[in-house]
Amino acid sequence: MHLGSLLARMARRHGTRAAIRDAAGDWSFACLTERLTRLGHGLLGLGLVPGDRVAIMLPDIREYLECDYGVMAAGLVRVPLDPSLPFADLVAMLRHAGARALVTQAGAIPGVTEVRAAVPSLDHVVAVGDALAGALRFEALLDGAATTEFEGGDGDALATLNFSGGTTGRPKAIMLRHRNLAAVLQNSVAGFGIGRDDVFLNVRPLWPIAQLVMFAHLIAGCTVVLGGRFVPERFASLIAESRATRSSLVPTQLVRLLPHLASSDPRLAHVRSIVVGGSRLPAAAFATALERVGPRISLLYGMTEAPISTYLAPASLGAAAQASVGDALFSTELRIAGGDGAPLPPGQDGEILIRGPHVMAGYWNDPAATAAALRDGWLHTGDLGQVDGTGRLFVTGRVKEVIRSGAASVVPAEVEDALASHPGVAEVAVVGLPDEEWGEAVTAFVVVHPNAAIDGAGLIAYCRTRLAAHKRPRRVVFVPAIPRSHYGKVLRSQLLALAGQA
Repeated sequence: MHLGSLLARMARRHGTRAAIRDAAGDWSFACLTERLTRLGHGLLGLGLVPGDRVAIMLPDIREYLECDYGVMAAGLVRVPLDPSLPFADLVAMLRHAGARALVTQAGAIPGVTEVRAAVPSLDHVVAVGDALAGALRFEALLDGAATTEFEGGDGDALATLNFSGGTTGRPKAIMLRHRNLAAVLQNSVAGFGIGRDDVFLNVRPLWPIAQLVMFAHLIAGCTVVLGGRFVPERFASLIAESRATRSSLVPTQLVRLLPHLASSDPRLAHVRSIVVGGSRLPAAAFATALERVGPRISLLYGMTEAPISTYLAPASLGAAAQASVGDALFSTELRIAGGDGAPLPPGQDGEILIRGPHVMAGYWNDPAATAAALRDGWLHTGDLGQVDGTGRLFVTGRVKEVIRSGAASVVPAEVEDALASHPGVAEVAVVGLPDEEWGEAVTAFVVVHPNAAIDGAGLIAYCRTRLAAHKRPRRVVFVPAIPRSHYGKVLRSQLLALAGQA
């Protein structure tokens, strides 16, 4: 199915109901659909044709959504970009995508002339809000544009190029077709149990994948509240004020929220589900979250190459579920494979493989990377995990991040959980650093809670009753923050650089 048809259907079904709500007020489904349709026609009126790439570099505002959905509805290819990108990274991504248009804001780029000089394919820059010299005003693009809805497009057409949140190397552009995204939306609406009367509060950046979760709520007829930048001290009050029944956080946000919640916090009374996904949630944080948030936490597993593949509903939560990310959603197939690619039985660790209609078409202009990731119909995720006898998935780490210390293998997550249980540890990430004697030395990067008095020797001693000798850290590096991607995943390359500086 083409997303243009889904959007047209959404408008017909939900018309006057509130679709988007923020500090400026409400937009109905009819208003949102009309504006995104005009946006699509406006871009086509500039001479763009279906298949052309349109980059979007905007903060978490309603214009982002109308641009995002309008680009795809018109058959153009969205290229979402991080608004905090350095100019050199922005140019590299625009050039790699061959973008013909960029929608942005004044202040986000040095200037239109500079960007167009650096990106030969870029014909148009559109500015939302304040005027930007040399750019077309966003509202001017919409003025007078047609309102004929886009329907009947090709489901096999390319819908989006998403640059991955790579943790170890240069990000790649991931190709998702309209039918891939339609499968993601179907999995989300049915799998999450989204209802027409739900209210979804968003406090995540829109550009990585959050707009897809919001899209699922919109096509189900929900109101989406744009809560702006995540502020831990404000989140629970924002939930109460908006009467939100659903929200979504990455693990880092949840960890930072917990100190600002009381046990069974009454401000969360209306909430049915807070979906947590993007990276692994430490065991200690999970236990605290169950106490303070209650059985409202949902867990999911996915990646840009295969968004939203498994889901653990709030009703399934409990102490025994803390390492699980749930069951495969409808059209998703899971396999745990050994080093030779052969499937492994339940209870054994191996690489997580995924197959289904939501899996990416490949990496843009990178056939070698595509061939390495997609083999025999399966996406090789690079994640380690196992399934139990019921098929429930447990993620245990990354294949490339397993530490080879002496003759033994160490999974960083186990060491991180042990260290995170120390009351003075706020955050921790564990990697293997080159070592002449051991090959790789287990090394812990630790963020300390304010006013906590701990040292490296004390933390290593703390692990003696919690970890086998070969798993204990041989070195502790104290850092002000753990570098993470927008999904909350640890940026291993930046950790290695921190180790060198230390």
